Amino acid sequence: MSRTNRRQARRHAFHLIFGLPFSPAKVETLARARAFYYEFLEEDTRDYGFEELTRPKGRDAEYVDRAFWGVFERLEQLDGVIENFLREWTISRLNKVDLALMRLCIYEMLCEEDVPIGAAVNEAVELAKEYGADESAAFINGVLGNVAREIQKKDTGSLPSEKVGKDTDTPPKNIEKDASEA
Repeated sequence: MSRTNRRQARRHAFHLIFGLPFSPAKVETLARARAFYYEFLEEDTRDYGFEELTRPKGRDAEYVDRAFWGVFERLEQLDGVIENFLREWTISRLNKVDLALMRLCIYEMLCEEDVPIGAAVNEAVELAKEYGADESAAFINGVLGNVAREIQKKDTGSLPSEKVGKDTDTPPKNIEKDASEA
């Protein structure tokens, strides 16, 4: 997957992940929201004030679905990692753009072996500049930089690192979360 395609695929994953807090956390509801998003992309998105986006295909679509469902499956784990690196903040105080970007980036750092950790952080910062508040990019860079350093120091076996299944059209099955992963 080219860097441009991965950037566009990451943007799609971010859009879908951003919607998670606004939908009931049910697989069926999220599958419908995902389908609606892809239907929306079939229209001319410029009519709605968005840059021209096209529906991801092939490996790009696989990445988007892996990231979306992977973040959904690991929300508690990802939020736990984020909270461990927040100083005088809580998850509930974060704006939803920053939260979605950090969830996606940490998912990539832990679960997408072909994404270099530095690239994941840089891409999250770039998306924060585009979608976030004025201070979002610096805030996200600080939190994710600390997460990245910790991941690089530790053996990844000490942090959640399992892969999401390859079947991208089906939502994840409920998985039992081991208490050591939370």
